[in-house]
Amino acid sequence: MVFQKISLWWGNRYWAFALLLVWMGVIFSFSMLSGKETSGPTPLWYFIERKGAHVIECAFLMTLAFHYFQIVFKHESFRRVILLSGVFALTYGVTDELHQFFVPLRGARFMDVGIDSIGILFAGLFLFGMRQYKNRSK
Repeated sequence: MVFQKISLWWGNRYWAFALLLVWMGVIFSFSMLSGKETSGPTPLWYFIERKGAHVIECAFLMTLAFHYFQIVFKHESFRRVILLSGVFALTYGVTDELHQFFVPLRGARFMDVGIDSIGILFAGLFLFGMRQYKNRSK
């Protein structure tokens, strides 16, 4: 009973769109935080934390976008939906970097867009693997 209700909720395009918008808002709010002035080289842990956040947030964005587009474009192929989701997530990553250009003590870095694309690629590979697993178990 509970799983049936969750399934109905998860398959609803309005909820999928709302989740996507909420996650985009979370990314936007993190981008609004002003940067910190650092003296000297950046510590390795700080670099890993910041760049890891880019990978995770974009991977999650790609996954939510894929879920939403898969519901909306039911009759499109898996490849087209995953490509659309990837382009959407990467475009949002680019606009996020542009937004950071205007935030005090932050900046737009092309390297961050590249790191975003790594998260998008990981999510795409995960979704492809899940599809292969699902098809194999049928």
